[in-house]
Amino acid sequence: MKTLVTGASSLPGYRTVKAALDRGHQAVAVYMQNPIIMEDEKLERVRLDITDREALHKLLAKEKPDIVLHMAALGDVDLCEKDKVLAWKTNVQATVDLVSSLPHPPPFVLYLSTDYVFDGERGHYAESDPPNPVDYYGLTKLMGEVICDSGTPECAIVRASSIYGLGPGRSNFAKFIIDKLSIGETVKALTDQYTSPSQASTLAEAIMEIAEAKLKGIFHITGERMSRYEFAVMLAEKLGFDKSLIKQASMGDMKWYAKRPRDSSLVSEATRGLLRTDFHSTERAFDALEKEYMTEKKLGDVS
Repeated sequence: MKTLVTGASSLPGYRTVKAALDRGHQAVAVYMQNPIIMEDEKLERVRLDITDREALHKLLAKEKPDIVLHMAALGDVDLCEKDKVLAWKTNVQATVDLVSSLPHPPPFVLYLSTDYVFDGERGHYAESDPPNPVDYYGLTKLMGEVICDSGTPECAIVRASSIYGLGPGRSNFAKFIIDKLSIGETVKALTDQYTSPSQASTLAEAIMEIAEAKLKGIFHITGERMSRYEFAVMLAEKLGFDKSLIKQASMGDMKWYAKRPRDSSLVSEATRGLLRTDFHSTERAFDALEKEYMTEKKLGDVS
């Protein structure tokens, strides 16, 4: 089975490529800037700008993948708000181009979305709840959901929340905490913003299970609801850092350009009822994070 992954040099993309290879797939890893540091005889690396429609069309026609995991996106929430043209081009138009370029018969498509499609006014959003984004990033990701759902008959939408872990790609909250605490610096963490964090390795396992079974619909692959502060304290305890370095802060202290949801936590009962993968347990998620930390520590990539 051949699996093509866009955004393969992001943290979730990298972990999903690894999961695909571990399951015996041929993997086509599409990236733009950051190189993919992984060796496997079944891995093909392709450098490509997903906003280049012609190049994307040629790639899909050449590779004829069985599965397409569309994980590439502009995920900087403030940048999406400041440069809406770039956000639309990357998150919306590129998704239109990908779906319209699918070969025939079409492969199974899985689109990675976000909890930011919800407004965060109440939290605990289920797979069937109506979205209502409050920032441009969330709007573009919701548009991507609609495009995939309406543009191809074989489609799954996976919503994740505050994806964290160690590996390539832009910084995430867990990596930020580890980098700071490992050198004895204090960390401010919000007590009044709630998410349901998705650990990258367990997210990848669940994504591959959905893709291999060709399950269609909307899925929430997330952990348990917690504040940023609760998450930071739990991480420090798990990895043996000084949790007294973690200081409480509130959303009002943040100088964000774009509005953020206050409580974008997702519930995943419907998804958990369909999958074998345990992606929800905080204990298992932090065990996976600890494994990543120990691996990278041996390689000298973390302090």
